[in-house]
Amino acid sequence: MTTRGTWLGGLAVAAILLPLAVPHPFVLTIATQALIWALLASSWDLLSGYAGQVSFGHAGFFVLGGYTAAITSKSLGLSAWLGVWLGALLAAVVGLAVGFPALRLRGHYLALITLGFAEILRLVAQNWLSLTGGPFGIYGYATFSGLPADPLLRRQALYVVVASLFAMAVIGERTPAGKAFRAIREDELLAATLGIHTTRYKLLAFALSSGFAGLAGTLYAYYVLLVSPTLASPATTALVIGMAVFGGLGTIWGPAAGALLLYGVNEALRFVGVVYNLIVVGLIIMTFVIFVPEGLAGVVRRRPAPRVRRSPPARSTDASRSIGG
Repeated sequence: MTTRGTWLGGLAVAAILLPLAVPHPFVLTIATQALIWALLASSWDLLSGYAGQVSFGHAGFFVLGGYTAAITSKSLGLSAWLGVWLGALLAAVVGLAVGFPALRLRGHYLALITLGFAEILRLVAQNWLSLTGGPFGIYGYATFSGLPADPLLRRQALYVVVASLFAMAVIGERTPAGKAFRAIREDELLAATLGIHTTRYKLLAFALSSGFAGLAGTLYAYYVLLVSPTLASPATTALVIGMAVFGGLGTIWGPAAGALLLYGVNEALRFVGVVYNLIVVGLIIMTFVIFVPEGLAGVVRRRPAPRVRRSPPARSTDASRSIGG
């Protein structure tokens, strides 16, 4: 294992042990929600950073998973343990359907289609009062059963649940298909000539990415216990893209780390003011886009150039030979 792999593995273990190291309700709340946003940012990077399919509608898959979880728990009375997987599965199926236009469209055309998809879901959630609760959303449903009754222990258990599902999703994203995704991102025509089934892998990227985004939405719904149409706004997607760019595109851990740091900064500065924390987060993203376009992942990957010993000048060698002779 490389030094970077050891460092990242140690960081992941430290994050999992956070509830035991700092058993404070505020820290647990921030850490849990940061992991949810990290999962959403990683899901966007899987589609856009790996496969090169630009999406401006990931907020739609996020809110689709959230509403599915809330509706199945409140209206159908299903367990949250089942609602998590139903929301992720439905988001993956819908993402597969939305991914069919990707077979012929790329770039800003595909981005417009995904943006329109998210906007359609937002309007449906806002106006279908009998199913979604309208502008006020859905609330008052049950979360995961079997957790401790003590408030602090319950937050710790919820953090462990979210961290476990996040770790499982990240491991699931690190499949051998990543090489095919990168090849399609660099040159789709060349990838096809090399025998890569581009159609199959692009649809797979859409299904996996939207499924993980839906999983993030279900975790958000069961932790916050409120799902509203505002989650499907373009601002959500813009924040997710900013987190992924800040962390580093084309990596799994980069967007996750970017989301954790940016969400932590955003919440820490809420005491200063809601407007000021957004300004600071925006300035951080702008700074990295301009001066560090590879993000945090690029900073970690950089290594100092090895020092090369210069050979003694030729004149000194000739002089020594003449003296010796």
